[in-house]
Amino acid sequence: MKNKIKKSLSFFVCTNTVLFLSLAYFQMLSTDPKSAVFIDFWGRFTVYSLWFIGYTLYVKYLHNRPAVRHILLLIVCLNIPLFLGLAYFDKISNTPDTLVFVDFWGRITVYSLWFICYVLYLEYIDDSGDSRSAA
Repeated sequence: MKNKIKKSLSFFVCTNTVLFLSLAYFQMLSTDPKSAVFIDFWGRFTVYSLWFIGYTLYVKYLHNRPAVRHILLLIVCLNIPLFLGLAYFDKISNTPDTLVFVDFWGRITVYSLWFICYVLYLEYIDDSGDSRSAA
């Protein structure tokens, strides 16, 4: 029973992520003020889902591969100044056509920073003696 629930939830999370990103790509998500709260909520849920999917795949398949782990960390770290730099130099458009993607990318970027800080905290600062393993 647990396995069925696990597979069902995994399917739901993956399907939701693909659905949201597809609708955003084809500009089928309304950005009018009345829809904004719903789209924002769904977008946040999708970003969290994408992080859980990515983290699960990372732990299952890539955690024990130092070269791949370092490449992924480099990509995540480079994404932060890339996003902020593009925004600073007005290379990111906040038009209704791209607003959902810019918001999504911004959230991924912020969560990336939080995740990196958390991993660094666990690795270098936390001395509670927990058996947690950092990424």
